[in-house]
Amino acid sequence: MERSRALNVSRTRRRGFTLIEVLLVLLILGLLATVGIMAFSGVREGAKVDSTKLLLAEIETALDTFNMHMSRYPTAEEGLAALRTKPAFSDDAEGQNWRGPYLKREAKDVWGQALNYELVEAGSTEASLGLKYKLWSNGPDRQSGTDDDIKNWSEEKPGT
Repeated sequence: MERSRALNVSRTRRRGFTLIEVLLVLLILGLLATVGIMAFSGVREGAKVDSTKLLLAEIETALDTFNMHMSRYPTAEEGLAALRTKPAFSDDAEGQNWRGPYLKREAKDVWGQALNYELVEAGSTEASLGLKYKLWSNGPDRQSGTDDDIKNWSEEKPGT
């Protein structure tokens, strides 16, 4: 009788988990969650970059359409706002060619920053490569001129 009672006690104790086993499982789950979150945040950041590249392509199309109608790109003073609202023209005849708005929304990237636009000067290196304008986002760090900027041009020389 005592022997069967001893077996029942040892069986009862074996049915539950020890504190160390529970803590070990929680630690493993925590590590898996951390790895999953880190992987997801990388995918999310990549999606933001891709979304900004699509926005740049959309604005390039709007700029090229503006150029078709106006026979020029917006000036530095007009900027990208000339794609949404009709700029003030010194010549009424030129103003009649504006058929916008060419963009439905404000030119801001997914980080809430205004996009940068710069006309390329005739005779410059960029102009000799066929670049008419530079269009870029400051990227995730919101600082212009850093490695994470998202641009519509490449600074590498063709063929290298």
